[in-house]
Amino acid sequence: METFGRGCLYIILGIVVLMVFALFAGGTVTIPWIIAIPPVVPAFWTASKKNK
Repeated sequence: METFGRGCLYIILGIVVLMVFALFAGGTVTIPWIIAIPPVVPAFWTASKKNK
């Protein structure tokens, strides 16, 4: 469960970074699903490595 929580935290932090970038860019940032979904796997992989 700790890995799942940490992985979700990494994903949420990534979304916040994108929102801040959009704020400074003065517009909207459009990311297609085909690009947005693959970073989920490394986020959970990184979270599982921190557990060991």
